[in-house]
Amino acid sequence: MQKVFLLILLSIVSLGIKAQFSVGVRQGYGAHGVYLEPPSIEKYQTPYLLSNTGLVVVFNNKNNAGLQMEINYAKKGWQEEDTTVQGSYFKRTINYLEMPFFSHWEIGYGKVRLLIFAGPYFAFKLSESTDSANFSHIWNEYHLYKHYEQEVKNFDFGIKAGLGIKYNITSRIGIFIDARYDIQIAGGSDIFIDRPNGIQASRLKEIGGTFGIVWHIIPQELKDIKKGYIPKEDLFED
Repeated sequence: MQKVFLLILLSIVSLGIKAQFSVGVRQGYGAHGVYLEPPSIEKYQTPYLLSNTGLVVVFNNKNNAGLQMEINYAKKGWQEEDTTVQGSYFKRTINYLEMPFFSHWEIGYGKVRLLIFAGPYFAFKLSESTDSANFSHIWNEYHLYKHYEQEVKNFDFGIKAGLGIKYNITSRIGIFIDARYDIQIAGGSDIFIDRPNGIQASRLKEIGGTFGIVWHIIPQELKDIKKGYIPKEDLFED
């Protein structure tokens, strides 16, 4: 873990003193689920909508490449429903402190820019809970697997990737939206502390979106102007 943070620190330094430095907040929502093998035991799953919120820090150089870090309070989990039985459901909610470290690219130099980001994340479980009603017949159907009873691991990691759009209202403030996909690695095997009987693999899955606002503490320095080029009026000025 120390090597990871050292690498991140070196990446920040390598961006140089002239990098744009921004901080912000984000609010996201995602459709969550769990991937299980054999897949036949996923048949009752339905998208489980959960929220996540956090802080954003972005370093961006004059070539629009940089590093984006987040500290998020993230909810994950899955939901199952039997539509043939009224009020039949099972839910597991896992609360994480999640820290993504993204390579961050912006396309364009105007007010509106395309965002591309990807990178690893690490997550530490804070708590988990289950809720169910009229679900004993499903529980009994899959009792050999015991995945309803097993506790989830305390540590999680994976890769996130996404696309978005940022709108710089002024040179000091911007808003953004993005869509992101979570590719959980789950320690290379399972999300559960003890692998449930008969389950060959398991991992959480998520696809979601985010809205946020960033303050450019250090505004971005524009690329060097070519000799003989007559610059246009500052794009951030009214």
